[in-house]
Amino acid sequence: MARAWINANESAKQMLSRVLKERPLLHLPPPLHRIPLGVNSILEIAGPSPSAKTEILLQVAVNCILPKNRNGVQYGGLEHSVLFLDLDCRLDIYRLSQLLKLRITDANTLHKTEGSSNQPECDETYVFNECMRRFLYTRCYDSFEFLSALKVLNHKLTSNSVHILMIDNIGAFHSIDRGFSSLPQGNPSRKNIGAQSVFETVVQEIKKLLELHSMIVLATKTVTYQVKSSYSTRVSGGLKSTYREYMPLTWQSFVTRRILVRPLDDKRKFGDRVCYSAEWLLPALSITDEFAVCDTGILDSLRV
Repeated sequence: MARAWINANESAKQMLSRVLKERPLLHLPPPLHRIPLGVNSILEIAGPSPSAKTEILLQVAVNCILPKNRNGVQYGGLEHSVLFLDLDCRLDIYRLSQLLKLRITDANTLHKTEGSSNQPECDETYVFNECMRRFLYTRCYDSFEFLSALKVLNHKLTSNSVHILMIDNIGAFHSIDRGFSSLPQGNPSRKNIGAQSVFETVVQEIKKLLELHSMIVLATKTVTYQVKSSYSTRVSGGLKSTYREYMPLTWQSFVTRRILVRPLDDKRKFGDRVCYSAEWLLPALSITDEFAVCDTGILDSLRV
């Protein structure tokens, strides 16, 4: 088997076709729809508080845990599990269930309206319970619990095919960890515990996970938004966004994709709803998307 693999001869086009078939790119819902993500991508969703960052995670989670179809009803999901690491400890599980139930009900209603199949529709409660079993949740109250959760994930993921690892507010404990690093050490031979060493370990543990499990990592980050006229440039009629970066370089260099979201004052496109903008920083795109949050989820400008 190994000799056959070594002696295999294929072109770059054949290799790409094979890899993309085995590990297809993931197309996320708006406002993350501009750039599809491949396996082992690390997407950072940065923005001030509030800027709908957790709402974006929930929207992606619902798309992931929904089934593709049941009894002829097209739900349009991926049928994959999601692991949600809540570092803010503020996840509204009712909001997740609300979004999920609305998607299930809408799919069943559309199935009835089209009348495209004589098969009975799936029981909504059954589909809902099936989806919720794919949503794995862990709450962490400090960096030690966060690191412990990452270290035991290899064991947990052996029985669950997790497609997306979500980390809500990756910098939640950064200021606390910085305080630890400034304290005098009782034992000089003991390694100093601080933000830098914590995130070096975080990145190492996530890398170990990605070596064994084909996953995509989505992490939110709360930042302080600033507009500096001396450095800002005009982009799509607005000011290019800048913010104060505080995460260690270890994490910054680990991220492969980055998007910045922020609230807007202009509500003309979405009525009286709070509006947000989404700007890709890595890779840098000249397009800025606008969206709002409603009861049924995220409403982007393309659907208005």
